[in-house]
Amino acid sequence: MIGILFRLGIKPFFELQIDGMENYSETPASLIVANHKRDLDSVLIATVFYYHRGFLNPSSTPISFMGDENLFQPGFLGNWIKGPKLLKKVLQPLSLNRILQCLHAYPIGKLDFHSVPVHDALRIIKERDGNYELREIIKEDALKDLLDDSSFGSPEMTISEFFDREGYPRKKVDSRNFKSKFRKDVKRSKLGAVKGQLSQFVDLLNDGAILYITPEGTLSRNGMLGPLKDSLLILIDEADADVVVVPTNITYDFMKKGRTRIFVNLGEEMSGLEKLNRKERSNRLRETILGLTTINLAQVASYRLKEALETGQKKVKLDEIYQKVKGDLTDFEREGFNIDDKLSDEAGARKRWNSYIAYCRDRGVMAPEDDKSSNGGEVYSLSPDLGYDGDEIPRGYRRDPVNYCANEIKALEKVGLVSL
Repeated sequence: MIGILFRLGIKPFFELQIDGMENYSETPASLIVANHKRDLDSVLIATVFYYHRGFLNPSSTPISFMGDENLFQPGFLGNWIKGPKLLKKVLQPLSLNRILQCLHAYPIGKLDFHSVPVHDALRIIKERDGNYELREIIKEDALKDLLDDSSFGSPEMTISEFFDREGYPRKKVDSRNFKSKFRKDVKRSKLGAVKGQLSQFVDLLNDGAILYITPEGTLSRNGMLGPLKDSLLILIDEADADVVVVPTNITYDFMKKGRTRIFVNLGEEMSGLEKLNRKERSNRLRETILGLTTINLAQVASYRLKEALETGQKKVKLDEIYQKVKGDLTDFEREGFNIDDKLSDEAGARKRWNSYIAYCRDRGVMAPEDDKSSNGGEVYSLSPDLGYDGDEIPRGYRRDPVNYCANEIKALEKVGLVSL
């Protein structure tokens, strides 16, 4: 029911295109491995695979997936939802834990002990050691910065009072700023918890479950595919069954007027990865996922705008950029990449180009000049920051869209798949 409502509910805002579903065999002990671009990726992927034969014939095996352990804790919903303070305060004590369990979601933590999420550390300390005051746990200077930045509370507040506050800061603190005893307790607890969580996922695979995992472990903030975490490689090593990997790529085409297009592209299933060493396995998975990128006009156009700015061009001729973009798209198609099917003819490409330019103008990426080139055609001046907006929430596609989309192409260059 949730899957159907989700797929129908996103239609006014997103247009979904799925390619390569014929590669999915629904083999037990499969790992669906996909890049991570938006908060809705998990539910999107779960419904795509669960209904791969259509809404009237759902999969016999539910898709289990990993979720950041923060999703399962009280306070996440209140912090994530945008709205009035009263609404956030009402939502603060609520937990999605039970709902996520019904959706076959399981928590996974992060083995990052250099920079510790404050709310995670305090929750562990309260469970292990008691309801201490903040000044007893965090060193004075770091605590002052934390409280000054969030404009609430005092060093004398207890952990319970911290969690009772509406909008408590989901910030990270350098682990050295926790007093020694508590820092060691948090590290031991996190290490043990993550080991237990990974064992649970190994057991799921051994029981024939189909598991969805994002190998980066977090959202991409700059458009690049982040480093693959050890958790994915451990699962392939530790599972008793021969794990089948289903490489998947999610691409969002959002620099446009109207609905964002979502491209989900599945590659051929991969087996025998356990025979490779971890570095070879990681490189192969990385190249495969990136190679499944669905190339769209915004990525290539953003790459060319960024290139122009980096080479000292403060103004660009739109026709010249457009011809470069068309040539790039032809090259990508020749190399066997999946291309946005709406770019297959001149009318579709030109329509998408005009929508991209309109987005860039509204965003402040570029502005029209009064002068024309000698051959006619429009000349636009480029913003020095290409429309960067530091006031936006720290999601790369919102804060820095041109660089985000350009980096999706640069990621392919980085692993040697293309050279523009």
